[in-house]
Amino acid sequence: MRFLHVNHRYAPFSGGSEIVVQRISEWLVANGHDVTVVTSDAFDLEYFWDPRRKPVDAPAHERLGGVEVIRVPVKHLPASSFLFRGSRRMMGEISRLPFPEAPFSLASRLQPWMPELRRALDEAGPVDAVLATNLGLESLAIAAFEAADRWGAARIVMPFVHLGGHDDAVARRYVTMPHQVTVLRSANAVLTMTEQEKEFVASLGVDRARIVVTGAGAESELVTGGDGERFRSRFNLDGFVVGSLGPPSTEKGTRDLVRAIAALHREGRNVSLVLAGPPLSTFADWLEAMPPEQRAGTHLLGYIDAETRRDLLAGIDAFALPSRTESFGIVYLEAWLNRKPVIAARAGAVPELVRDGETGLLVPFGSPGQLADAIRQLMDDGSLRTRLALAGEALARATYSWPDVLRRVQQGYEIALGRPIMMTEDESDDVATPSG
Repeated sequence: MRFLHVNHRYAPFSGGSEIVVQRISEWLVANGHDVTVVTSDAFDLEYFWDPRRKPVDAPAHERLGGVEVIRVPVKHLPASSFLFRGSRRMMGEISRLPFPEAPFSLASRLQPWMPELRRALDEAGPVDAVLATNLGLESLAIAAFEAADRWGAARIVMPFVHLGGHDDAVARRYVTMPHQVTVLRSANAVLTMTEQEKEFVASLGVDRARIVVTGAGAESELVTGGDGERFRSRFNLDGFVVGSLGPPSTEKGTRDLVRAIAALHREGRNVSLVLAGPPLSTFADWLEAMPPEQRAGTHLLGYIDAETRRDLLAGIDAFALPSRTESFGIVYLEAWLNRKPVIAARAGAVPELVRDGETGLLVPFGSPGQLADAIRQLMDDGSLRTRLALAGEALARATYSWPDVLRRVQQGYEIALGRPIMMTEDESDDVATPSG
């Protein structure tokens, strides 16, 4: 069978949705199917609206892990940064009114602006099914589903919904605009990361029989085995080290982490924070403007390669990502597989994965004081660190191995297609190491 997968970024960039789409794509190829991925040429997230940010260093066409990859260039209008964010804000506000769908769908075509997208999609077809992702940049999913209609292909969506806090009406507003709801309702199958995301999608009128909770996975051999001492020596770290992976930003809770570490420093605590991932420019500017005493102990590493990532996970004492924009959080699994305790925010679907007092510690989003308390608690209680880390590792291995996740993905594809996907024998063990 032939499949088209559309995601806003792809390898060599390694983020949550990118890892999931790459895993699914290469698993299908390993089982005898043809897969094409259509993606953008963005590396930094901000490149979608800011031409000064970094595009990906990869060819427009390549075969990666047996997957045909087509990268479509992002174009930028004059004042594109202002237009992108301003129009997005306006759409969210207008969505509270009884407005028709068409203006939203039309405006989304410039968020981001990829005028060659239709040509690239047509080049990839015809296919049996289309997987589209990410309601946060839904114009790609809309174009992908239009292509599916031209071919009579099944529609599958993996929305990666960011729900914010349980009472965060604003976060929900930006994933329930009329054209976004149409994407969800028109899909033959919806693959969600968590039960909470499933319930939210169902509340928008999607048939529960078409929703499959897949979760995501992490592979121990790919994220463990790092050299922690090498990492500490390389970045001159001693004492208690807190690590965080992901683009540092306000929404990821990174400012709160910096403030929490500064507060602990003022107490005389020997604690450091290492932040890995390409930072959003607003965060980098904020950190640079902070007085030295307010950013004492914080190390901003930027994007790191796979070896440094393993070293970081081996070398830290605790992992913290107090974010409100996680639909799942593969990085929590990676920390657990390295037997590190986790601190997260009580926001979105994260508490379904990070269970307070059981597999990690949860704090309210936007509360640096309580975040400092959680770090202090882990610093002072070695037995707590061990208990949380081992419970998290057990959860990761029992529920979120890639073979288990991909079996659930297969169920979703078969619901969409209305027939089995013929896989090779021993399919449950046929999970290739991702390329790139």
